[in-house]
Amino acid sequence: MADKTKTTSSKEDYANSKHDAFVKGEFHLSYKNEMHFYDLVKQGNIEELEASKPKLVVKGQGVLSDDKMRNIKYHFVVATALIVRFCIEGGLPKETAYTMSDVFIRKMDKLWEKEDVEALHHEMVLTFAKTMRDLKKNSGSSLYIRKSIDYITSHYQEQIKVADIATYLGLSEKYLSTLFKKETGQTLVSYIEQVRIDEACSMLTYTELSYAEIAESLSFNSHSYFTKIFKKNIGLTPMQYRIKHQAEKFTVQ
Repeated sequence: MADKTKTTSSKEDYANSKHDAFVKGEFHLSYKNEMHFYDLVKQGNIEELEASKPKLVVKGQGVLSDDKMRNIKYHFVVATALIVRFCIEGGLPKETAYTMSDVFIRKMDKLWEKEDVEALHHEMVLTFAKTMRDLKKNSGSSLYIRKSIDYITSHYQEQIKVADIATYLGLSEKYLSTLFKKETGQTLVSYIEQVRIDEACSMLTYTELSYAEIAESLSFNSHSYFTKIFKKNIGLTPMQYRIKHQAEKFTVQ
């Protein structure tokens, strides 16, 4: 007996998809509005992004999967990829942009609640916007300083020494340290520390890694040293910070 299973062409699939979207009230956002959002990130316009609090999935966006959790994760990956493209066009070094993208997508992949993915999306948007603002603010910095920051962004999970960066740039440690302090207002060591602590804050909020695992992944010499440096910078121990921010996550309306 011949198989009478009905097959549809891609054209019919598209028509059916449009019909379903119409019935559900799911229309794609206007190109103009979407581009405006990505331009805000590219320009480093943190104030407008904070004021508008753009959500990852809103009425008006296409459905990428019938599974709600998979749908929001797909939208996260798409949004991250587009932000990376816009930021690179705005002058962000490719290696820095792709490293940031990888970090956020790996974090997202471990989340299983819609609210957590939305919160991480907000953090990702603001992190890229802040990076773009800093890039524009430091656009007058020397090539050596920009390359130093790029190196730290790509290697902060390793044991970085000032000597490593100086060797990479072909400069003496003393000259690089003096130049970095003069142009940024902080030492190389404090900047590396700041980048690691910022990442630790994110890991404490969005992962279930133990404090020892976080310390090891960020190349702190020991759990106790990590706790000491974290408290010096944040004013809380890693445990206090995690409890505070995870409690906030569950009280957000």
